[in-house]
Amino acid sequence: MDRRHFVLACGIAPLLGSCVRYHFVPGVVESGRVVVPRTAFAAFPYALVETPGLRFPIFVHQSAPGEFSAVLTRCMHRGCTVEPGDGRLVCPCHGSEYSHLGEVLKGPTERGLIRFPVQVDERNVYILDVQRGAA
Repeated sequence: MDRRHFVLACGIAPLLGSCVRYHFVPGVVESGRVVVPRTAFAAFPYALVETPGLRFPIFVHQSAPGEFSAVLTRCMHRGCTVEPGDGRLVCPCHGSEYSHLGEVLKGPTERGLIRFPVQVDERNVYILDVQRGAA
C-alpha cells in the first residue's frame, strides 16, 4: 500500500489505535473497458479499482461466485469519496449510505451512485462504459 492509499484508508484511525485497510487494485484499460483479474477477489468480496482517467475509484463487489457489480465511489450529494463499511458504502462527509449496487440507503443524498455494466469470464471482470465516471 503506497502512502496515498494508507492516508485514504487509515485517515486518523492510527491515532485511535486501529486502521481499516481497503483493498485497492489497479485497473487496466483495454479496448475502452477496465479489466480486473478475478484473482483480485480471492481473499476479499470487493476491490476498489483505480483507473487511469478517473478521479474516483470504482467499487467492484462480488455478491456470489461470478456475480459482480461496479459503482463509482463519488457520493452524489457533494462529491466526496464513499468508503466500504459494514455491508454498505458510506460517505464520510455527510453520512449518506449506499448499497453495494449504489442504491440510496440513507440521505442526505437523493441520487444513487453511478453504476457501470459488468461482464465476466473465467479470468477477468470487465467494467464497461467507464467514460461516464470521468465527468
